[in-house]
Order: sequence, then structure tokens, then C-alpha cells
Amino acid sequence: MEEKKKGFSGIPWPWNLILSIVFVAGAGFFIGYLWSFLIAMGASAWMKSRNPGMPSGGYCLEKTRKQLSSLGIAVLILFFAFCAAVYTWMMLEEDRTAWETMEYAKFAGSIVMSAALFLLGIYTAYIAIRDTFWPQNSTLARSIRSQLPYPDAAPGAAELFAMVDKDIEENGQWFDKIAVGKEWILGEVAGCIPRIRVYFGRDEIRTRRSGERVNSTRIVELHILDDRRQHHILSLRNPRELEPLLNCISLRAPDAICRPYSEFGRWQGKSDMEWENLLREFRVKQGSREMSSFQIGNRDADIQQNVTLTRPDGSVTSRVTPDLIHQSMTECLQEGEGSFSLALGCPIEQHNVRYVEMECFASFYEDMEDVENPTLEDMMELGEAELFLKMTDVGEAGKNHYFGRVFETDIQTAEEILKAWAKGVIPNMTGWEATPMWEKKEQAVKREVPPPHLALMSPSGVFQSHDRFTIEDVEVVAEGLVDGSCQMAELVLTGGYLLMRIDGGSKMDGRCTVTVTRPDGAKLRFFKNQCTHRQAAAWLLEFASGNFAPDWKEWKDCTRQAERDMAHKK
Repeated sequence: MEEKKKGFSGIPWPWNLILSIVFVAGAGFFIGYLWSFLIAMGASAWMKSRNPGMPSGGYCLEKTRKQLSSLGIAVLILFFAFCAAVYTWMMLEEDRTAWETMEYAKFAGSIVMSAALFLLGIYTAYIAIRDTFWPQNSTLARSIRSQLPYPDAAPGAAELFAMVDKDIEENGQWFDKIAVGKEWILGEVAGCIPRIRVYFGRDEIRTRRSGERVNSTRIVELHILDDRRQHHILSLRNPRELEPLLNCISLRAPDAICRPYSEFGRWQGKSDMEWENLLREFRVKQGSREMSSFQIGNRDADIQQNVTLTRPDGSVTSRVTPDLIHQSMTECLQEGEGSFSLALGCPIEQHNVRYVEMECFASFYEDMEDVENPTLEDMMELGEAELFLKMTDVGEAGKNHYFGRVFETDIQTAEEILKAWAKGVIPNMTGWEATPMWEKKEQAVKREVPPPHLALMSPSGVFQSHDRFTIEDVEVVAEGLVDGSCQMAELVLTGGYLLMRIDGGSKMDGRCTVTVTRPDGAKLRFFKNQCTHRQAAAWLLEFASGNFAPDWKEWKDCTRQAERDMAHKK
């Protein structure tokens, strides 16, 4: 439960606004409205300094509520419209017989000006009231909604704002009144960072002469063109914050192009063919950068992505580390006995033998050891391990012949062999004894086992299939589901029967359709569900990491339909 803020800052909106207005009106009667307004502003700033961090309603709601200040601008514009209307009425009361061309021009200009100012004031007041009291229709909500993969199927304003607020709270860097998160840029409008293709920094000083007076205005803005050629403008007050803001965006969106504002018109006026070429170059650049970072990261990484670890509790993970192997061994010893296995995604072939999987059975029986209250060090020293290496060879007509070898050793040696096996190193077979065939257990379930693979398809219909992939590849596919660059994704884990398929939505229904398999004894069951693209991406990452544990009551069992479809294909 969230802790409620105490004091004036804990008053919910809009009651705090009403209380401020009452205070300004009441105190202004005694000390003057200017002083009462300054005191109210100082009290508000003091309360904010005492309560740093995200406001109670969130950053997005605070942005929309600040639009209420535009109501004062609307009142000022309407006042000028009233003055122009009075001037027009006074000219109507004059004798027009002696009017010349200049008087008629002034009369027509006053009519046009009063009408234009009146419409502008009404529109400004409407925008201020709409954004403040109906945030779901605000300019900020529309900008967020327009950048989702399926804007028509977007969730409500509360979920949209919560998504942006969470990113800004966890990853936000503030530059004046603009916040840059990991996925979103928040200002008067919001920009989705993965969709940025070209961005421009504008810092201009405009001068205007009126007689002997010279008026200058400095414009500091960030202009963004996204992959859909949408134009987003975010304003700053401090010119010194523009350069750090551009540098931060270059780090968050390294593949986007940063150009001076003088080239904005040329980029915005590019033809459809030129824009498609730009998007193609962006994807090539992004893919090259991600591949380079992956290769550099894997040089020193100790995580093995091409191995699946089945832990003692039955959970499966593909992020195998030496610490995780040690932890699995420890769990077996603490329970007295237990087993876990390491299966290679791509079996090692050597001398016409295919090395597939290594299973470890570790035990420590307290009643057989003369140790009271044994520690983990005692278990590691006195425990025993039995390693079972499963192998196959390919006989005639493609028939697989299964066999294996067993090795009994101490815990420390077993751990060293298992860690080397996770890196693709075949152990020395000295001391390993042949064991009875293990194909009978595999032949009990006659089911074709497809190899592990990751497949995806873009919205344009380009299909890709990968037999060797890493968890980073799965993360890229998950990001593609969120930003709309991936229409279909299919992940089959090592073993071939654990499958998840995600089909993107259509114009009629923007939700994703997720199909997943779950072993139920000797039978494989199929389940189906529909969700948002972000939820589907989260499920895909959980499935790939072996942490997928949904509430199956919310899933539809479609096993019979899947069996009929497979039988029809055969």
C-alpha cells in the first residue's frame, strides 16, 4: 500500500487548485493580489521541494493539468478581441461620409482581428479545459496513442500514462522540462524513442522591428520525425539544455540521425521512396550494431545460451551460468538426493557420435556419514555424484541408435565436468562405464521432435528462421512485437516440444494471439490466449528464460483442434 503524503501536498486534485484560488482571492483582498499570488507560488515550490520524485498523479497527468494555465492566456486573448470589437463598434458610430481608403482598411482589419482573436481565445480555452479535465482526449494522450503499433486498439489514458510514467521514473533524465527515459521522451507531447528516425535541435533568435523598437524571441525546440513520418515538437526554456538533450537521445537511440534544424524542410519533404530507403538503412545499421555488441559481449560473458538446464525442481532455463550449476548441485545435496540435466541445443558430433545431454544425480545421506549438523562444505566434500552422458549415432536409413556412459565421482569433479560440458567440452571417457540403452524410454512416446528454432515474420511478409540463437535475439524479437516491426514470432525450445507462437493482430482486432504448449504426462497440450503486444513480448521473454508460469485458468485448451490440424497436414 502506498504511503499517503501528508500536509498541503496530500490534498487531491482539483481541491488543491480550488484552495489555492480561494487563498489568492481572499489574501489579495488584504495584501494585494500580486503578493498573494507570489506567496501561493512560493508555497507550491516549497511543497514540491519537500516531496521530490514523481508527483502523486504521475508526470503525464501533471503535464495535462498544467495546461490549465493556458486559460489565463485565453482570457487575455479574449480581452484583446473585446477591445478590437469595441474599436469596431466605435468606428461604426462615426460619420463615414468623409472616410478614405485607410479608414475603410482599418475598419475591415478591426473586424477580421476581433473575429480571429475571439476564435483563437475560444480554441485556447477549449484545449486548456479539455486537456485538464478530460486527459484521455488530451494532446499528450493522442501523441502516445499515435505511436503504438495499433492506435485504434490502444488502452485507456490511465494505462498509457502509467506506461510512460514508469519509464520516466525508472530511467528518466531531465533536461529543463523534457524527460528522456529508456523508451519515451516526455514534454508537451511524448515521443517513442525506438521509433525515432531523425531528430533536430532548433535554437534560433528571431528579431522584429517596430519603429525604433527591436523585439527578439529565442526559440529552443526539439523536432522529431518517427518511422511513420509523424512530426513531434517539444519546447525548452533553457537553451543550455538543448545540447545535453541531443547527446542523451544519441545514446538512447544510437541508430537515429541527428541533423541541424536548417535541414528539417528537406527531410520532411522526402518522397516515399527516399523515406523507405532511410528506413532500410536504419534497420541495417541497427542490426549491425546489435550483432557487434552481442559478439563483443559474448567474449567475456559466462552465460551459455545454447544449453538448457532442467533444475531439480523441474524448471527449465536457457541462461546457464557456473553459479547456476553450483546452485542446482547444492539443492540436490540439501534435499538428500536429486538430479538435474544439461541438454545442448546443438549436439556435439565427433567420430560419428552425437553427444546430446548430460544428467547428474547427486546425493548426500546424513545417516551414512558420521557428521552431525553437516554444513554445505561437508556436503560438498562427502557427497557423491553420478554423471550419465547420453549419446546417439546415426545408423542406416537414418535410424538413431542410443547409448550412454556413466561416471561416479565426487562433487567437485562432477561440477568441473558439468561446467566444461555447458561450454561444449566433451569429457575424457577414461573411467566412464557403458550403460544399458536409454532409447526405450524415448520410444515410449512416438512423437516427432523438431529441432529448436526461432522464427519471425515482418509485416511485409519477410520470413526468417534461425536454428542457432541467443536470449538477446529473443529480446530483439520481443521489441519487434512491441514496436510493430514483427508480425509473427515462433520459439521452440531445446527438446522440440516446448513451443510458443505469437501472431500479431489485424485491423479488426489489434490483440496478439499466443499459442503455447505444456507437457501433461505423456501428452502434449496446446493452449491459446489473446493479449496486448507488450504482454505477448513479456510472455515470450519469460518462456525463453524458463520462467513462464501463467495462470492456466485464463488460457483456452485447444489441444483437440491442434491435433486435428496436425493430422490434416499429414
